[in-house]
Amino acid sequence: MFEFLAYSFIQRALIAGVIIGIITAVLGVFVILRKMSFFSDAIAHSSLTGIALGALLNFDPLLGAVVFCILVALGIAFLNKKSVLSIDAIIGVFFSASVALGVVVIGFLRGYRVDLFKFLFGDILGVTSWDIIIISVLGIAVLALVAFLFKDFAKIAFHRDLAEVEGLAVDFYDYLFMFILALTVAVGLKIAGAILIGPLLIIPPATAKNMAINLKEMLVFSVIVGVLSALIGIVASYYLNTASGPTIVLASSVIFIFSLFYRRFVLGSSL
Repeated sequence: MFEFLAYSFIQRALIAGVIIGIITAVLGVFVILRKMSFFSDAIAHSSLTGIALGALLNFDPLLGAVVFCILVALGIAFLNKKSVLSIDAIIGVFFSASVALGVVVIGFLRGYRVDLFKFLFGDILGVTSWDIIIISVLGIAVLALVAFLFKDFAKIAFHRDLAEVEGLAVDFYDYLFMFILALTVAVGLKIAGAILIGPLLIIPPATAKNMAINLKEMLVFSVIVGVLSALIGIVASYYLNTASGPTIVLASSVIFIFSLFYRRFVLGSSL
C-alpha cells in the first residue's frame, strides 16, 4: 500500500510539499487578514514575465522570477502609499501589464515552451535535493521572522490605524511583508507553478478562518490544512496518475468545503 514511499522522487516531493505547505499556510493567514488575496495571485502570475526574461536573456529563469516578483511587489506597495487609486486598481494595473509583458516576451522565445509549462503548473515530482535545501532555508527564515514580528504583523492586520498612532513603522512592515510574500511565491514556482501557488496561499488560511475562534487557532489550523493538502494531493496524484500541483489544490478545496459544514453545524455560525 505504501510502496510509493520507496521512490526517492516521492520522498523529496513529500518533504517539499510539507515545507511549502507550512510556509504558504503561515503567510496566507496574514494575506487573508489583510485582504490581499488578489495581490498574491497577481504576484504569482507576474512571475511568468521574470521566467520568460530569464530564458530570453540566458540566465536562470527562477532568478528572473524572484527579481521580477520582488520588483512588482515593491512597486505595488510604493504606489499604494503614494497614489489616490485603490489597492485593487493598482494591483489590477500591475497584474495586467505583467502578464501582457510576459506573453510578449514569450513570443520572442524559440524552443522553450516545455520548461515554461513546468513553471506554469509546477513539477513537485521533479524537485531535487538542492531545491529542498533552498525552500528549507527560506522556510526557516520566514517562520523565524514571522515569529519574531508576530505581534506587530497581527496588530497591523487587525488595527492598522491604532498601530500607526502607537508609532509602529507600518510602511516598513508593509514593504517587508510584500518582499517575503514575493520571495515565497517565486521560490514555490517549481513546486506549485505560477497558476497554483496563489491558491496555496489562500485556501488553507480561508479554511482555517472557518474553523478557528482566534488568531493562534487560525495559524495552527492553516498549517494543518496546508500540510494535509500537500500529502493527500501527492499520494492521490500517484494513485490516480494526475498532475500533482492541481491535485494538491483540489485536496485543499475539498477540505475547505468540509470546513463550511464544520462552521455551520459544529460552531453554529453563519457561512
